[in-house]
Amino acid sequence: MRFAIPFLLFASSAFAQNHSAPPAVPDSCGPVNIQFNVKQDRTQHSLSQPEPGKALVYLIEEFEELPTSFITPTIRVGADGAWVGATKGTSFLFFSVEPGEHHLCANWQSSSSKISKQFSLTSFTAESGKVYFFKVAPRLEAFHDGGNAWSKDLAPVNADEANYLLGISSLSVSHPHK
Repeated sequence: MRFAIPFLLFASSAFAQNHSAPPAVPDSCGPVNIQFNVKQDRTQHSLSQPEPGKALVYLIEEFEELPTSFITPTIRVGADGAWVGATKGTSFLFFSVEPGEHHLCANWQSSSSKISKQFSLTSFTAESGKVYFFKVAPRLEAFHDGGNAWSKDLAPVNADEANYLLGISSLSVSHPHK
C-alpha cells in the first residue's frame, strides 16, 4: 500500500504534463489585465493611406443596439500578441503593420467572466501599400429554449462594405486604463 500512493502521484503529474490546459488568452491577443477607456470622434470618416513599406488595417465594429439594451460593447483589438486599441459601439480603429503574416484578435472587454473569455480570431498576410478591412459584429443570439448569449464574429470585409460602414461609424480613440 505504501507504494501505491507515490505511483498514483507520479502518474497524475505525468498525465497533467501531457494534457496542458489551453492558454487563458490566445497568442494573437494582448495581456488579459489591460483594459481600455474609449471615446468616439464622430468627425473622422475618411480613409488613411499606409505608411511607405507598410500595410494599413481597419477594424470596424458594427453594433446594432437593441431597443431594450443598456449595453454598448467595448471590443479590445489585438494584433500579433499586443492590444492595438479598442472600439465601442458602431466605431472603427486603424493601425499599421509590416508586410507578412499577422494574427488578429477581438475580445469583449467585460466585467462578466463568461463574456470576457470569448475571443474571435483570424489571420491574414499583409502586402506593402495595401489596406485591409475587418469587421467585428457583436450580437445577441436567442436560443430555442428561451435563453440567449452574446457572440461576435471577426471577418474580412471588402472595400465597398468597409466604405459604407466607415461612413456610418465613429473613430474610436482608446487609451489603456492607468
